[in-house]
Amino acid sequence: MPWARAAKKPRVVATTPSRDQILALTREQLGVIRTKEPGTRLGTNPEELHKMRAAVRRLRAILGAVRDMFDPEWLDGLRSELDWLGTVLGGLRDLDVLREYLRKELASLKPAARVVGDNLLDLVDAQRVRAQHRILAALEGERYVKLLARLEKAVHRPKVVATDISLPAVAASQFKKLRKAVKALRKDPNDDDLHAVRLRVKRARYAAELAQPIVGRPAERFVARTKKLQDILGEYQDAVVAEGRLRSLVDDDRSPVGLLARRLVKRQRARRQAAQMDFFEQWPKLERRGHKAWKRR
Repeated sequence: MPWARAAKKPRVVATTPSRDQILALTREQLGVIRTKEPGTRLGTNPEELHKMRAAVRRLRAILGAVRDMFDPEWLDGLRSELDWLGTVLGGLRDLDVLREYLRKELASLKPAARVVGDNLLDLVDAQRVRAQHRILAALEGERYVKLLARLEKAVHRPKVVATDISLPAVAASQFKKLRKAVKALRKDPNDDDLHAVRLRVKRARYAAELAQPIVGRPAERFVARTKKLQDILGEYQDAVVAEGRLRSLVDDDRSPVGLLARRLVKRQRARRQAAQMDFFEQWPKLERRGHKAWKRR
């Protein structure tokens, strides 16, 4: 009788505080995705969609910041699918933000003009319905089911190639990239320039949150400053998206709805200018926090 082939022993990956911290945050984001999915499907509370999408984007950014820990091919495939899901969710999220902005702006109009404003909101709502249908189709599709399975496997059996990485060094590297991006900004940066910096701010924040248990108070203060910068650049990006959406809704429309939309389009320029000024005013404060948190890292 031939000898039975010995069963292959599972590969044991050494545990380290860095690895445990990364996987804990990964599990946390997957938990948010699963928890907020029912509300996102229902579509009645925009915050459910917002939190689900934020978890997707955050998870992708965390994995990107610590890419040296994982198998490159495995990691790139996972991040690519997270990017797909974030994009699917982003269409409706943009419209939710636009609708809330319009609702506040239209409340200040005279009663007669509010009727026109309601017609404009109807156009936005029609786009929201189509975007909601796209989300439902995606969440009910095989691609999403496979992504969830991959994420579940990733948090329990990730393809780790290096466990001994320094999370403070990772955070310092992300801060360095952020500083470089801001330094490269032109005197009058365009929308793409500031959007790229916004992404760098997010990555610097998420990397700092990974390192916060190790670094302590300096990292906590840095994270608080990044949140303020995110809000400012988020306002800028909301104005960019609002202008684009408004233009697409009433392109070459000379009706009262079209005239109102064009008035609102002009206001987006003022929103962008105010946000840009706020950013350049607040950036030195974040830079100082970064130097204190990541010096000698």
